[in-house]
Amino acid sequence: MKMKIVGAVIAAVLIVAGGAYYFGIYGANGTLKVNVTDPLPAGWSAVYVNVTQISIHNSTAGNGHGFAKSFSSPVELNLASAANKSVFLASLSLPKGHYQMIRLTLTGAYGVYEGKTFRITLVSSTVDIAGQFTIGSGSTTTVVLNFNSAQAIHGNSVIGFTMTPVVGMTVG
Repeated sequence: MKMKIVGAVIAAVLIVAGGAYYFGIYGANGTLKVNVTDPLPAGWSAVYVNVTQISIHNSTAGNGHGFAKSFSSPVELNLASAANKSVFLASLSLPKGHYQMIRLTLTGAYGVYEGKTFRITLVSSTVDIAGQFTIGSGSTTTVVLNFNSAQAIHGNSVIGFTMTPVVGMTVG
């Protein structure tokens, strides 16, 4: 009888330890949902940007390994679809921890201004967006990237257009 009790206690300890190991190792990721908004500037009916990579900086990673990257293929995002509502860009599985920056890599842009299509020259292909958020194990955190095309696009239909992306972040 005593051996059965000892055996049951050992089995219970092994089950608890195995569950703690499994959820500690395999359940350590959470989800980051990235949405976008942008009230388009006057005269523009569409502004397309090609997002080829999203990098998320984990401030708790250490040793220079703080950036987690995503996307296997580029995403063409029409900012006009985000003019009156938040639009989905990506969902990323990330290790739990504290994050402090999202970096977008853009490879091209064009838009429709007063009924005509124009290429928009990117002044920089990298956009760093500062903001603090935490990813919890098994939880979902949502951030909204607030593009501001009205401040970002410069020029006119005669000389052409350039874009220096201006993007803020809201968590939640």
